[in-house]
Amino acid sequence: MSQTMSQQQLVDELIATYRELNSKVRRLPEARLTLKGADGISVRDVVIRLRDEELRFSQALKERLTGVEMPDFGAGQERPIVGTESSTDSTSAIIAQFGTARESTLTLLRGLTEEEWIHPADGGKPLEGPVRQLVEHDRRQMERIIGLLGAP
Repeated sequence: MSQTMSQQQLVDELIATYRELNSKVRRLPEARLTLKGADGISVRDVVIRLRDEELRFSQALKERLTGVEMPDFGAGQERPIVGTESSTDSTSAIIAQFGTARESTLTLLRGLTEEEWIHPADGGKPLEGPVRQLVEHDRRQMERIIGLLGAP
């Protein structure tokens, strides 16, 4: 069964976020990306949020589709989401980590039939809602990045 138009549009939006990060952020010097705005947030901070949200979403999607849960390491415990992140990673490395997680998400979503998209096997809610929320999160964060970067 082919993907519905809205499903394809959502996938396209997810792809566009990574392309936009690469074209508008990755090429900039790290000093500019770590410069704090009036609210105390830097472009790097926003990219970290994007990466972390994507890592959580991708993992939750894997768990939902496979039924295999990640081990619980204890609530509130400070630990990397995947295990490869470091506080010293450059913004470029953070974008690469985001891209890896996003590709995993896209691979899982592209593998779904229209029926699976609308009626998940686990009997839960359709996947469209959470994917739309992820797209909206991407939009808000990219708007924030553009605002922090200002005019070129």
